[in-house]
Amino acid sequence: MSNNLPNTPKKVELTKIVIYSILGLMLAALIFFLVKSLLDQKRNTEEQAKSFKTQMKELKFELKAVEQQYHRMTQKRDSLQNWVDYYHPMRAIIYNAKLRDRVLEVSSFKPGDVAKFKVDSTSAVIVEIKVGGNDLTYYVNYLVKNRKGQLVEVSPYELFKP
Repeated sequence: MSNNLPNTPKKVELTKIVIYSILGLMLAALIFFLVKSLLDQKRNTEEQAKSFKTQMKELKFELKAVEQQYHRMTQKRDSLQNWVDYYHPMRAIIYNAKLRDRVLEVSSFKPGDVAKFKVDSTSAVIVEIKVGGNDLTYYVNYLVKNRKGQLVEVSPYELFKP
């Protein structure tokens, strides 16, 4: 029995050593995985910071381009506004000139054409087409020079083509 007693403490010491070494290995593995995950997180945050910086550079470049476009557009708008301000008081005249030109396109007589009066069939030369009126009504008359050299304003119904 004295032989069994000394063998037992050696087993206890051996199992303690195995348990401590296993715990040590587990602790080392745990520390290794923690360090590795921290390093991976650091690397990911550095990559995200780099991509964020490149995106910021691209956005700054795009913002600069948009600001330049805005500046050009405001300059164009201001120059066009100067023209509008100049022509705005003359808008009624411009409207009448456009109306006259549209009437000229569809009229049967143009300035310089020879026409005859329906009343006495005398010749006349059309000098100008007069268009007038307001928002509700308008009129079209011809200013013609008759055989005697007088300028007479007549309606289109008083003339015909020879």
